Amino acid sequence: MAEHRLPVGRLLDSLQREWPAAGKVVQPATLLLYRARDRLFDDLTDTLAPFGLLPADLDVLVALRTQPPPRQLTPTVLYRSLLLSSGGLTKILHRLQNCGLIERPANPDDRRSRLVRLTEAGAQLLDQLLDYLVAHEERFLAPLNTAQRHRLAALLHQLITE
Repeated sequence: MAEHRLPVGRLLDSLQREWPAAGKVVQPATLLLYRARDRLFDDLTDTLAPFGLLPADLDVLVALRTQPPPRQLTPTVLYRSLLLSSGGLTKILHRLQNCGLIERPANPDDRRSRLVRLTEAGAQLLDQLLDYLVAHEERFLAPLNTAQRHRLAALLHQLITE
């Protein structure tokens, strides 16, 4: 997908030339962040494809894996923390459950709902994926040295700190 995108430099040049009012106010850093996000997302999608996963599936599995045993959450906590709609989360949960990566036990605190729990197979798949995810990150960050990576992390943290 990324090969079909106009390079940011050309986009900025086009803005200056064809829409000068926008060219004067559009922040290159914002466009670059969007492009970086797109590149990172495309590579993650490619990395996960052989495992039959989508990036949103990984988000759910990681959210569960980072919980203390029994590694479970309510669907409400999941969709709010992952910024998903409840309908979008439902599709992901059905897919992950059909693959045996999560289970949906009854919620002892609310008989109307079910919890979302990572299965042993889900945990094993995450362990198997770890090296692939590290390689994915390394491909993306390869142009930067260690000091630049730390500085980038600090700058991005500053941007998103609430």
